[in-house]
Formats: sequence, structure tokens, C-alpha cells
Amino acid sequence: MSKKKKPKRNSPTVKKKKSKKPIIIALAVVLAVTIAVTAFAVYNNVSRNSVGIYGKTFNSMSAYDASGDEVKLQDVYNVRYDSYQGTVTFNDDDTFTFWMSPGSADDGTHKGSFTYDKDKDIINAVFDNSEKVKFTIKRNSDGSVKRIEVPYQGYTVYMN
Repeated sequence: MSKKKKPKRNSPTVKKKKSKKPIIIALAVVLAVTIAVTAFAVYNNVSRNSVGIYGKTFNSMSAYDASGDEVKLQDVYNVRYDSYQGTVTFNDDDTFTFWMSPGSADDGTHKGSFTYDKDKDIINAVFDNSEKVKFTIKRNSDGSVKRIEVPYQGYTVYMN
């Protein structure tokens, strides 16, 4: 009896099995990266929302002089108008708009960028003219924003 010869491994008659290992590794890496990016986005969004300033506008409600006495809002801007107004809006892209003026927002809106300092609960604002200002956040007992305290020409304006 003659023995049949087994084909050699490198012989063209032997088909190599393609390894599925690289595909599985690539899929695992893609899945891990997707999970990490999603987790970071969710964490970042939850963190921003808990701060209570992003995407919100605060309106001027009252003002105080350097000695802590309340003054009329129109005194801050040194005008006789009773329609003194002000707003600050913090956008989701870390920019803000700030308006303190009688009349309409077209009379004096300033823009800039900001960072939020979680440890001190303050907003570090940089206006479009490079002026740097710190806005203080005051919170209610439940952690929600009670007011933003904005220094303005020697006064502190409370924005709610």
C-alpha cells in the first residue's frame, strides 16, 4: 500500500485560512474609542448643565456701590433714563455678550470669551477689547444660580 502524501503547507493546493483576529481587534478599538468619546461628551454636557450659566441670559436687577449701598441702576450708567437695562448671555461655545445701556442692545453690546472656574465658582471673562473681568456666581441652597455679580464702573451689578 502506498501512502498518500500530504500537501505541503506552502503548496498552492492548501488554502490558508484568513485570520479574523485583525478584524476583531479593529472593531474592538473602534468600539472602545466610540464609548470613550460618547462618555466624555455626556460628562461634559452634564457638567456644563449643572453649572447653570451655559446657554442662559441674565438681566440686571439691582446695583450696589463700593460701600455696599444699593443704588438705582440708572446711576450706574450716569443717565437720567428710567429704562436702564443690562444683560449678559453665556453661550455654549464659551463666548458671551454683555450689554449695559439705556435703550436697546444695539447701543452698546460687547462680546468676548470666558472660562468657568469650578473651584472658585467664578467666570473669567475676556472682552473683545482684551479687558479681563471676573464675574462672581452666587448660588441658592439647592445649587441653582441665584445671581451673577458683575463689576461695572466702580459698582457691582446683580444679574438674575
